[in-house]
Amino acid sequence: MDINIDVRLLIKHNISADDYLALYAIYRKGYKTLTSLKLSPNWEDLQTKSFVKLGNSIEEHVVRQEFINLFASDFDQMFTELITRYPMKVRTKHGGVRVLHAADPDAKANKKAKDRYRKIVLNKKHLHDKIMELLDVQLTIERDRLEYLQSLEVWINNYTWEKYVNMEENGPKSENRITRQL
Repeated sequence: MDINIDVRLLIKHNISADDYLALYAIYRKGYKTLTSLKLSPNWEDLQTKSFVKLGNSIEEHVVRQEFINLFASDFDQMFTELITRYPMKVRTKHGGVRVLHAADPDAKANKKAKDRYRKIVLNKKHLHDKIMELLDVQLTIERDRLEYLQSLEVWINNYTWEKYVNMEENGPKSENRITRQL
């Protein structure tokens, strides 16, 4: 079994890799995996954080929705959030309007973008949240140049949000930027 762990997620919620793996194993009913890995999760802390309800044995532990929300979510809800946040249309330099996506998330015009986004995100809420965060950074940096914004489908296909990973909302970090004066 392959499990991808976003370390930022662990840091954000102040849980260890052992805690996460133990909760994930219980969620997937992998009790044998849990005992064979010899993990040492902090069960009391996890219960305090509302990630698990402890039973008398590991088989009786119940993972709560708080933990499930960390890695699984309703894809349609995530795509709707993307559609809502990504500009639907932009004004061009010459006063025209360019449409970037359909307003309805279920519109046929959004089908390719939606299918591609589903393959990228795979119902991983933390990945979707990171993409939304980077979209916000991009929109803030490019606020005066939105006429050059890609259509939603191209933006998704090109993983454009990755270009904004180490940028601040005020622009790129100075140590990452090489500038020359002529």
